[in-house]
Amino acid sequence: MRAFKTIPYCSVRATKLSKGALGRLVWIDWYFDHGKGARATMRHFNLSPTVFYRWMKRYKKYDLRSIEDDTANRKPKHVRQMTTDQETIDLVCTIRANDLEKSKYEIQAELADMDIRIGYNTIQKIINRHLELLNVQHIKKLRSHRKLSIARLRASRELREKYPGSLVQIDTKHLYILGMRFYLFVAVDCKSRSGFVWAYKSISSASAANFLNKIVNYFTFPTEAIQTDNGSEYLLNFHKACQEAGILHYFSYPHTPKMNGRAERMIQTVTYEFFNWQYDLLADIEMINGRCVIFNDKYNNHRYHQAIGYKIPAIYVKTLLASREGASVI
Repeated sequence: MRAFKTIPYCSVRATKLSKGALGRLVWIDWYFDHGKGARATMRHFNLSPTVFYRWMKRYKKYDLRSIEDDTANRKPKHVRQMTTDQETIDLVCTIRANDLEKSKYEIQAELADMDIRIGYNTIQKIINRHLELLNVQHIKKLRSHRKLSIARLRASRELREKYPGSLVQIDTKHLYILGMRFYLFVAVDCKSRSGFVWAYKSISSASAANFLNKIVNYFTFPTEAIQTDNGSEYLLNFHKACQEAGILHYFSYPHTPKMNGRAERMIQTVTYEFFNWQYDLLADIEMINGRCVIFNDKYNNHRYHQAIGYKIPAIYVKTLLASREGASVI
């Protein structure tokens, strides 16, 4: 606490003033300590004469709470009342009570159909003055979702370079073909860069769970852990599928795509090196997944990867697994 020169320290501490009152007490103390120079105090603390003399008039040496800002005195004695007739107010309350999701603009349009002209700001005032009309159900649902949410585990960086299957990153990308939107799920093993892509018509958790089963069956090594972002497709069915398969499910931090950087890199590869130049591709899910089969074979069995020293992932995986088996035997 600041050391005051003209006011006892024990009095200041016992009074427990607010931050604003302590600030006023500082320049009041400076005023008395410098020979009661009003103009000098105003210049030193950059105060206007109105502010300075107002608080000096209120200040009482033996009642430091006198310099507290009493906001209750600021309330107007006479508050303006709404001029809207009670019948219209009751109608707004009825419309809103029947559908709490209905906005003030929708209510205004509905009243206009009844030849009732009222501003949307007036409608908002009516809603604010009736607590039962406030839409708080979203907050209640959010709290319930937080209670039931899945634990957001974070994967350590060491898992990325341990061995094949120690951490597989998964991400999703929108794929537009002839004006139709499909969802391309991408998985990449962090250590060996082995990848797998598959397309779906929906981005549901059921699609993600089906994709997980395809990953487990496609990779030649066991998948021990999965890392995804916080999208809804990676909850519910997908998380249950992870638990049933005994796979750890890790999440990246919100708005941090670099944590899933290897999956993001593969999305660019499959988009720019494969799908972007296929002009004969039709908006048919079977045809798209037929091309995904071709890409998966090219990506894992023929393409040389810079990240693993320009080796082919399939051969690189065999080398890593052989070295692991040899080390375990020793």
